[in-house]
This record gives sequence, C-alpha cells and structure tokens, in this order.
Amino acid sequence: MPGDAASIYHTNKEDKMLFKAITVGDGDLSFSLALKRAYPQISVTASTLLESHSELCRTYSNANVTSKELLEQWKERVIYGVDATKIEEKITAESEEQKFDIVLFNHPHLGDKALLESEKRHAERHYVLLSHYFYSAKSILKNGGRIHICLCGLQPQTWKIWNAAKNAGLQIV
Repeated sequence: MPGDAASIYHTNKEDKMLFKAITVGDGDLSFSLALKRAYPQISVTASTLLESHSELCRTYSNANVTSKELLEQWKERVIYGVDATKIEEKITAESEEQKFDIVLFNHPHLGDKALLESEKRHAERHYVLLSHYFYSAKSILKNGGRIHICLCGLQPQTWKIWNAAKNAGLQIV
C-alpha cells in the first residue's frame, strides 16, 4: 500500500538493517523506543539535547528504563548533547554508508517563555530554528533521504515551514 510506514525499510540477504533513522530532540527517548518497537527491522539512533545519561534521568522519570531498553535489548545508539541546529557537531556522516535515510524531529520548540509574549516573535524564532534544522539535517542525510518534522495546529503556516525547507534546498513531499 503506498505510504504504508511498513514499506520504508528493507533488509538484505544477511538480514542487516539497511534503513537508518535518527531522531532529533527526543527528550526522554520515548519516540525512538516506540519507533524501534513498531519497526524492529530498522536501525534507530536516538538523540537528545540533554548532555548526559544522568541529566536525562534527572529530567525524565521514565528515561532510565527507556534508554536501557534501547541500548541493551535493541542494541541501538543514544547520543547526548545533540543540538538539532548543529547535528553535524556530534554525528559524523562523511560517507553515504554513515548517513541516514530519515531524520525525524517531533514537536520542536525553543523552550523560551519570553517568546509567548509576542506571537510574531515566537513564529520568527521558530522559523529560524526550522531553517537551521533543515540545513543541519541535510548534512547527515543520504541521497534520496527524507527529513521529517512534526508540527501541530497552525505551526506549519505561522512558522513558514515551506519557506524554511525551500530555502534549505529541500523538496517538499
């Protein structure tokens, strides 16, 4: 079925994972774990802005269990201290083999309460965030890969996601 999420991965004869996904800004790593549970055939690299495992566990009560399952049961990678606007500073992807088929960022936010005072300023700052994310994500993306972003409500329009993507040289699908 076209668009069926199950069709996004494939394996070779040795049953090696050929489809590589990376989540960006996955605070407590729960999305990365859910993705891995739903599609165990794909390789999932989880990343969070938090600087260490101990900071992750202090911030999120479920993080120790979540990260333990990702690391021990699924043998996946967790990378700490990843800024979605500077992914290439933590993740080296010089060859096509090291790059990812999809880079996912769900519900990005700056976490700056001062931005709530002005909807216009809020939208402008998030447009800049998306612009930098798109440029950064391209640096670790395979040829033909996809950059995914999940927004809600009017965020795509007010944050001008289409302009940010086009300015980064991306094709919108």
